[in-house]
Amino acid sequence: MKNHLLDYLICPTCAAPFDLKVDCLDGSEIMEGTLRCATCHKDYPIVRGVPRILKPDISAEQRATADAFGYEWTHFSQLENTYESEFLDWIKPIGKDFFPGKVILDAGCGKGRHAGLAAEFGAAEVIGVDISNAVDAAFANTRRVFNIHIIQADIYDLPLKASFDYAYTIGVLHHLPDPKSGFLSLIQHLKDGGRVSAWVYGAEGNRWITHLVSPIRTLVTSRVPRGLTKALALCVAIPLQLALRLLYRPVNDRLPMLKKFLFYNDYLYSISGFSFRENYSTVFDHLVAPTAFYIYRDEFTSWFAEGGLTDWNISWRNSNSWRGTGIVRGNSARAIKERTATRLLSGDQDSSKQKEANAR
Repeated sequence: MKNHLLDYLICPTCAAPFDLKVDCLDGSEIMEGTLRCATCHKDYPIVRGVPRILKPDISAEQRATADAFGYEWTHFSQLENTYESEFLDWIKPIGKDFFPGKVILDAGCGKGRHAGLAAEFGAAEVIGVDISNAVDAAFANTRRVFNIHIIQADIYDLPLKASFDYAYTIGVLHHLPDPKSGFLSLIQHLKDGGRVSAWVYGAEGNRWITHLVSPIRTLVTSRVPRGLTKALALCVAIPLQLALRLLYRPVNDRLPMLKKFLFYNDYLYSISGFSFRENYSTVFDHLVAPTAFYIYRDEFTSWFAEGGLTDWNISWRNSNSWRGTGIVRGNSARAIKERTATRLLSGDQDSSKQKEANAR
């Protein structure tokens, strides 16, 4: 943890600032120490350079998901040169020229691949947050960058001021117990005029996954030991990589008139240039998650409406997912905070459409 991260942190319980106690310093990084709330006096540890600001009442579902992705990103921690184009496609129409001078929130930072790109694009500060132990991989991958900070925290209870110009969440919301509340919680931390981008699995275009893969994932591969799931993913990844390189890439590049006959072509062609290890990680990702929702466009759009966002841009990506962006205006963040708290207290966990998609 770098000392100036304190400028952005608040207690997730009472929103008061923290007092910092340093136990071990390595250059500019506080490797071990304690954050103590100045008002409620709750302590949160800094462990291996990362503040661990988690409340004890995280649900069993969230813990299971955190364990799954913590395993994934600490076992697939490498960074690839294909990440830039993929990241920009996920947040489209936002481009590199949007980042310079902005304070950025990476919600669900995983191993830190996008936080590094945001800093490279010229962001003033980048704060990456993840609930899982993936923060250890993210810290290792970004610790030498002076303006990147990594925190272990829950998207529903982010220990952060409303000080961000831009927040993005890529492939995270659909793994939450309540994706909509996660989105509404996230935008509370944007300044007036701040922008958010989100990418989620689409219910449209993924019936084969919801009918075939999801039941296997839910009943088997998310429950067995991670090493076994990793072995099963390898058995899928090898023939997949062969098909991508020997069929999908040549047909799309040289015989585009035939691509309409290829199964799930738009998405599979989009990953056909990735390394084997990256695609192996993607297969594992789809098998290991205890929770995964596939979200309809209307449902996704309603989040932006309920959030009081303006200048929406919702678009279809690779015929299997939705990406969207919008701007926070006026007092919408305060209203969202009140509505989100009410929904969580009432136990309104999943929308009917999300339940239907997951059941399918």
